[in-house]
Amino acid sequence: MRIVEADRNEKLKSQEPKNYSFVEQVIILTKVLYKQRGNIELDPTRFQQMIIKAEPCLQGFFDKLMKALIPDRRSMYNKIEAQKTIVTLCYIMAGLRNKFANDLKLEIGLYLSSSGATRTAIDTMNSIGLSACYTTVNNFKRKLANEHPLKIRDFFKEQHNYLYIYNLDDYHDIHEK
Repeated sequence: MRIVEADRNEKLKSQEPKNYSFVEQVIILTKVLYKQRGNIELDPTRFQQMIIKAEPCLQGFFDKLMKALIPDRRSMYNKIEAQKTIVTLCYIMAGLRNKFANDLKLEIGLYLSSSGATRTAIDTMNSIGLSACYTTVNNFKRKLANEHPLKIRDFFKEQHNYLYIYNLDDYHDIHEK
């Protein structure tokens, strides 16, 4: 019987981190955001921490985007604001690869709808890839409205049908001089 040991150089090669191409990192980002759907993180620092925690090979990906898209001559305030745009860009890129990767487009559509945007406006934003279509937004709103009474009923079941109402009457304190 002979014991065969792998070459030490091979072990070192397998431990070296792989350099992923931009395309591979976008594919990995899409998978991460697909797993995280329903949890949209728009804060740049927390977004970066979230994707690195989920997939360590995305370390440096956000920084590459920042270097490519944010000029050094910008003020610090504008750089911070631009980072928020890069987070949105990451969600849009993931959404282009897989339309089910995240709910950002639906959130934007819901915002437009609640702001009073017309059906045409929402559908126009959909056609340029920034929003869900009007029908999807309307169906989601209808679903929320239908589920709300059930959620309220479940809440009262969990609370053993107790409802606490607190009346703070400080009318006199507010209106006395």
